[in-house]
Amino acid sequence: MEEYKAKTILSYNKHSKYHANRFSGLTDVLRRSEFKHFIELLPGKKILDLGCGSGDHSLFFKEQGLEVSAVDISEGMVVLAREKGVDAEVMDIEDLSFFPETFDGIWSVTSLLHIPKAILPKVIKDLHRILKPGGILYVCVKEGEGEQMVFDNADGTTERFFSFWQLEELRALFLPLFSSISFDEERVILGERTFLQLFFKK
Repeated sequence: MEEYKAKTILSYNKHSKYHANRFSGLTDVLRRSEFKHFIELLPGKKILDLGCGSGDHSLFFKEQGLEVSAVDISEGMVVLAREKGVDAEVMDIEDLSFFPETFDGIWSVTSLLHIPKAILPKVIKDLHRILKPGGILYVCVKEGEGEQMVFDNADGTTERFFSFWQLEELRALFLPLFSSISFDEERVILGERTFLQLFFKK
């Protein structure tokens, strides 16, 4: 396994509850418009939570009547998601094993930012493959330049890999396969972090 991936998995496994608590405070599902907008755009009810973490978003969508499958590369995070009743399994985003045209929507919040830029085009093709025609893809990543390993705040000894993106740089990778829905191509400020969120349609 590549070193960047092994270190990122180690961080999430070792500090799963720390990361879960920190993520739960970042996004208020009842107030953030992207959750409602995603549901409104869906052509059906079957969705994939890509990089589900501890399952808060999956649980919310499940409570809204959607059929939610959830995957995460960290066994520790998947355990936390399953404890909430989420149908979660350990799976590498770079090697998704779903059949073609399985999902009406894919929800990807701060998960693709752990994928190296050189590998992301392959992942995008795979997301396109498992989406049904007319399916919706939501992507949220950190704004910035380049990619690097970043030490965690949990204990300062473990690292996670991050890629940082500019809006047009990111859109250019998706638009050959997807059409862009410009309604929510915007920057979201959460604390000191700036995130880019985009909606795409197959």
